[in-house]
Amino acid sequence: MGNTQKRIDQFQKSRIKQSFLVMIVFFVCGLLFSKWFYLGSLIGTVLFYKWKHKKVRSEYSLWKFRRHLQFSKFSRLLIPYLKQSKGQVSLYSIFNKILPRLDDEQDRSSLYKLMSEMSSKPNDIQPFIDYANRSSGTDMSVLFMSTIFDFQQSTFDTSVIDELGKIASEELINGIDEIIAFKLRRFVFFPTKIVMSSFVIVLGFAIAVLIYNLSDIKF
Repeated sequence: MGNTQKRIDQFQKSRIKQSFLVMIVFFVCGLLFSKWFYLGSLIGTVLFYKWKHKKVRSEYSLWKFRRHLQFSKFSRLLIPYLKQSKGQVSLYSIFNKILPRLDDEQDRSSLYKLMSEMSSKPNDIQPFIDYANRSSGTDMSVLFMSTIFDFQQSTFDTSVIDELGKIASEELINGIDEIIAFKLRRFVFFPTKIVMSSFVIVLGFAIAVLIYNLSDIKF
């Protein structure tokens, strides 16, 4: 996602500090209200720690999906240029035409880096693979960029480009279908979320009453 190791370490430290703060809050509640909060401190801390991890994984999945969608758009821009050039125009020139048409600043920077590496390493496939990993990281993106490299190096068979165009179109359609499905799930589960929110309030009230009554019981 473009985060440095320092940024990742800072997040992990913040995650531990926040979990420790949750534990302190439960301990204070235990001192003020009921000893049952001491048990809740352990459970609450573990749940909070896992929740932060789940949140990061969810954000990463969403980021990766968006990256792949952007790569699909890039591939759809590239295919017509390749078919039109029929191998007579350098790939560097084609990328230079596509560069201002990319919406995302991250994509423009990544493509510009690929163009620079193409100049310094004209016969090396690694810059193309690195670009695929930066842009999407899927097997499809690596295969696509590897095929583009082979096309400019040795073959000018446009049937290969036609096949890549079909793959790119299918990937873009699949991405759109996933967006539609995601929005539909949010709409369908909206009433359920309202009911569950009410249930959480009722459950919290019931637990509070139970803890209050248990504190008066003498064992």
